[in-house]
Amino acid sequence: MLEKRNYDHNKRFLPADKTGFINGQGKGEVAKMKYGFYHMAWNGCEMIALYNAAYLLGKGEPLADICLEMYPQSSVLCGFFGSNPIVLDRYFKAHDISYEKTYDYNAFFNALPDVRCGVLSFWNHRRVFGSLHTVMVRWDSERQQIVEYNKFNSKTVPVFHDVRGLITTKKLFIVGYLLP
Repeated sequence: MLEKRNYDHNKRFLPADKTGFINGQGKGEVAKMKYGFYHMAWNGCEMIALYNAAYLLGKGEPLADICLEMYPQSSVLCGFFGSNPIVLDRYFKAHDISYEKTYDYNAFFNALPDVRCGVLSFWNHRRVFGSLHTVMVRWDSERQQIVEYNKFNSKTVPVFHDVRGLITTKKLFIVGYLLP
């Protein structure tokens, strides 16, 4: 029910920059969109990561549609805690997107140069009782760096990293999805 009301609200917004990727969930149109009882500036990172990955793979659809589909399957406490990152693979299955799910930090980052992109979730500061964040990442072979999308709430461009530890650490890693 709530997801349908939010869908009507969300479909009025065009939350993509010129390249089609979404960065800075606290800025622009995407910040005005809703997921559960909250604005996506607060809780939209998982849906944005799915959107960015699907867009990169050429299977993009409006963010409002992704939220409508995934809310009943993945939201946590009416969106207060965003979405459960462990069940994001339901989106990939429903859209016939090949993926490999891993709970292994090194396996995820070691495989990243060999896939189109990855979606990963990690604790921000401390495990379990801290907040978590989910991002889409890809390997830029030209620059030999990892590109992270929607790293910060207020930064509207992707962030480039020389080392994986600048994204997250092994201790804070939750789950990763590798998308060939």
